[in-house]
Amino acid sequence: MHALALIAMVALQADEKLVWPMADGFATAYQQSTPDGAEIEERVAKGETVEAWSRMLTRITFPGAVDPALFSTRMAERWQQSCTGAVASAPTAGKRGVDIRIDCPRNPNTGKPETMFQRVVPASGKLYILQVAFRSVPTAEQVAWAKAELDRATLCNAASADKGCR
Repeated sequence: MHALALIAMVALQADEKLVWPMADGFATAYQQSTPDGAEIEERVAKGETVEAWSRMLTRITFPGAVDPALFSTRMAERWQQSCTGAVASAPTAGKRGVDIRIDCPRNPNTGKPETMFQRVVPASGKLYILQVAFRSVPTAEQVAWAKAELDRATLCNAASADKGCR
């Protein structure tokens, strides 16, 4: 019985997927996947592009188990190396994943400020990275919108009762 329960638990975890509904007024502008299971999807406001955007939602899937707090810390370090004056919050672990905010006062590629809210969600053998980015300093209303968008993502498995998983 114990072995059967373990097999069932592993099977449920193997079916895990992250569901992140499309935000109102957004469309997929870029999508790519690799044979090893890595994926990226970039969503921008309708009428914008991945080169010229004001807000971007990005979903990345990495195969393999990686510590989400370590991933967030390394992401912050990369931003701080590439953007003079970049500031990052400490990674905060919650029930939905590890969150971090990174502010770049002037992106060297665009000359504009850029702020990213990131959630890293570990799943069975995968790491999901969700990002909501602004090419501006976000207002309090935009910060609330970014957090609400991240909260719309749901980690699902075969036993999930959440309506977003059906």
